[in-house]
This record gives sequence, structure tokens and C-alpha cells, in this order.
Amino acid sequence: MGNSTVMMQSGTPKTAIDYIHALGRFTGMPGLHRIRALCAALGDPQDGLRFVHIAGTNGKGSTACMTASILQAAGYRVGLYTSPYLVQFHERIRVNGALISDGDLTRLSGEVAAAAKGLSLPAGETIGEFEFTTALGFRYFAEQGCDIVVLETGLGGRCDATNVVRTTEVSVITPISRDHMAVLGDTVAEIAGEKAAIIKPASAVVCADGQPEEAQVVIHHACEALGAVWYEGERECRLLRCGIDGSAFVCRGQGYTVAMPGRHQLQNAMTALRTVDALRLRGWEIPVEAAVRGLARARMQGRLERVVDQPLVLLDGAHNEAGIEALCRTVDELLKMRRLHVVMGMVRDKEYEVCVRRMARRADVFYACAPDTEDRSLNEQTVAALAEQGCAEVYDCHTVERALAAALGNASQEDCILVCGSLFLVGEAEKILRTRQKTAE
Repeated sequence: MGNSTVMMQSGTPKTAIDYIHALGRFTGMPGLHRIRALCAALGDPQDGLRFVHIAGTNGKGSTACMTASILQAAGYRVGLYTSPYLVQFHERIRVNGALISDGDLTRLSGEVAAAAKGLSLPAGETIGEFEFTTALGFRYFAEQGCDIVVLETGLGGRCDATNVVRTTEVSVITPISRDHMAVLGDTVAEIAGEKAAIIKPASAVVCADGQPEEAQVVIHHACEALGAVWYEGERECRLLRCGIDGSAFVCRGQGYTVAMPGRHQLQNAMTALRTVDALRLRGWEIPVEAAVRGLARARMQGRLERVVDQPLVLLDGAHNEAGIEALCRTVDELLKMRRLHVVMGMVRDKEYEVCVRRMARRADVFYACAPDTEDRSLNEQTVAALAEQGCAEVYDCHTVERALAAALGNASQEDCILVCGSLFLVGEAEKILRTRQKTAE
């Protein structure tokens, strides 16, 4: 680790990012002992910060983005920690919407690597990629003097590196469903127990609407056991419009707009507004006008992101059953009058069969491909075979670049190309399409 530390201190952001990726995903027994040791070696920067901590299966990123945008509009200096990234690593760590700089990322990577080098960990265990990045994020947010940090978990909650934080202002649980079962458990109740473990004593707790009953029982029990305060907040809103350009709704007599399309984003917006209400009760000054402006400005890459208008090209990172269900509802409601070209690829450790079949049933043309991730990628032949069960016109394209080229070649100006499945694949598509746009300009 020593040579890599030297290289990062005098090297480039790419050197630092390659080093972080090389650390690996799972590097020891589940638990917080590694991140606690690493943060302690860095002076426990997280202890001087205040947090909104968000866990859940779907909607975490969008809810985090909306909440951070509202807090920024209210005049606070806001850190935002999310994962994974789509196009560049820097997306994971932001302050007031600005990505961490190359210089800060390189410098802090060197500091965290030096701290990690001196740790005494159990035999065979090392600091993993997410633990390293989380500690780096805490150091950066502390340096930047953030008033509050909106902190999204990476996987689960109980043993997630973000759960090293000791206190939170608000613990937020977004919709829970089955995902990462090999790590989190086979039932919704087991998964809810892992997510609810982010709840801290005396914190406020906000839970998204529409939770399965078994999840609600687990979350309520966790609140009672810890003396946390369950915040119900406003549950009703009146929808004014819902289109591909976003939605408008009224809550408690106040009008709001959301740029991200889909009814599921209304659910995320209501969770964010409820989180803001819970913060107000804890003394945070957040004017209604800031909530209106913040929601209207919130954007999240890869969430039905519109990147081309003619033909309409949308990117969506739905990659589990609940996410695909929400995407299908949006397709049925907002895109039913357009001929639909679906570009899709998945990773092996997701419930890919149901996801591919459901999207294929809605596709007029389906382009199967594989994300560029060697250890997890599902081969495109499997995707194509599943798609053929629901779609009459299926192409095996191997790479997302070939799939996009084929879809753009086949689609008319009035059609829609929907890129979905793995976030790795959506990130690749984003890069390709942005490069094409720059070349055209």
C-alpha cells in the first residue's frame, strides 16, 4: 500500500481512482470494525458533522438528491454522498452540487491510504473500496465545513460503512423490496431489519409511503426500541400533471414541481418534504420557498434522464423487480403512444429474469447487450433469450455501443429509445451519447 500512497500524492485522479477500485468490494467479515478503525485513524471526521441518513431498496438516490437540493436552497452548505456513480467517480461526493475536485480527490486518497496502512485489522481483512471512499467523503465534508450531509447507504444499513455515524438528525427509509438477498436476507422483513439498523437513538425517522406491511412492523419496532421519533408528516398530495418533462402537485395548499418524470418520483418528493418537515421540528430553518425551489432544481442522472429529444432517448437505472415495476408503470402511462426501442443489459447478481421479461413485453424492438463489468456482467445471449419470450424483434448486440448504434439507426424521430438495466450499462450509455452530442456540435 505504501508505493500506491506515494503515487497518489504526486500522481493523478486516475491513479487514485484505479487504486480505490482495486481495493475490492468485500474484504472481510461483515461489520463496522474496519471503517471505525479507519475513521479513528483520520480523527473521526464524521463526529463533527450532522446527517440525514438514507437507506432503502429503491428511491434512495433521488430522495437524497431532492433533500440536498432543498437544504441548499435554504442557504445551508450541504454535502451529498451517493453511490454508485454513472459517468465519473467524483459524482459520489458533492458539496452544494459541485463534485469533489481532482486535486482534493487525489490529496485525500493519499491521506486515507496512509491511515489505512497503519491499521491493525483481523487476519486476512483489508479496507474495501466503499469503506475507503466513505472515510474520504467524511474528511472532505469536514474540511468543507458542511452544515449538514445527506448520506446514502451503499448496501443495506447495519454493516454499511456509512453506519459508522453515531448520531443523525433524520433517518430516512425509502421503499424496501427484495434485492441483494445474498447479503441482506431472503425476506422483506429481514431486509427491512438491515435497513432499519441506521436508526439512531432519539433521531427522527421518516418512512416512505407504500412500504410492505412486514417492513413497517420492523421499522416501527426499531423506532420504539431506540426511542426514535417516527415522523408521519403530510401524506396526501393532489397531482396536477405528470408527463415526460416532470410533474406538478399540491401539498397542504402549496404547489410544487418535480423535474424527474414518473409517479414514483412524486413518492420520493413526498419523502423529501417529510424529511424537511422533520428537520424543521429539530430547529432547522427551511422556508417553504426553499422547498419549492429545491424540488424544482433537483436532477439525478440515470433516473429517466432525457439525453436526446429526436428520437427521444431516456436512461434509467432500474435494476431490480420493484424498480422495473415503477419504470414499466411510467412507460405505460407516458410512452404508450411511441414506438419503444429498449436497450437493456443486467448483472448476474440481480433478479434479471423478471426484469428482462417485463421490459421485453413493452418493447417493440429489444437490443440485448452486456455492461462492461467483467466479474458481474450477465452475457447478452441470456438477455436476448429471455427477451424473445416477450418481444418479436430482438437483436443480440453484445456491447451497449453497438446496441445504441442499432437503435438510433432503426428509430424514427417520433420513437423512444429507453436504455435500462444495470447502472454500469446506463453509465456507459451516458458517456457514449454525450460524446456523440459533442461531436455533432
